[in-house]
Amino acid sequence: MKIAIAFSILFIVGMIAYIVYLFNRDHRIQTQGRDLQATIEEVSYISSNDNGTQNIRYRLAIHDGSVTRSVEGKETIAAFNSPKMQKGQKVDIKYLDDQHILFIFDKQASSANPG
Repeated sequence: MKIAIAFSILFIVGMIAYIVYLFNRDHRIQTQGRDLQATIEEVSYISSNDNGTQNIRYRLAIHDGSVTRSVEGKETIAAFNSPKMQKGQKVDIKYLDDQHILFIFDKQASSANPG
């Protein structure tokens, strides 16, 4: 019984720590990331969830001045944003580094609530 309680506490603490990590990561990207535009080179839908989100895998061509670089990653997006994630379309992003990218689908909401 004590082992089950200890495991439950450890599990809950781990979940809370992960949520805090995600919020801190997103805040850091919002405050330190650069606003860039990228072209979607490839996108594939991995799965969808009951809560109205879709898991995608993407490859972007990021345009940073005169340099264009290719970046791959995975992201969870709202289902109503999936039409904006088509090959060849341009998307606005917040770019911190290759592992820290946020898609900006609604610039008005982003600028009204910067973090």
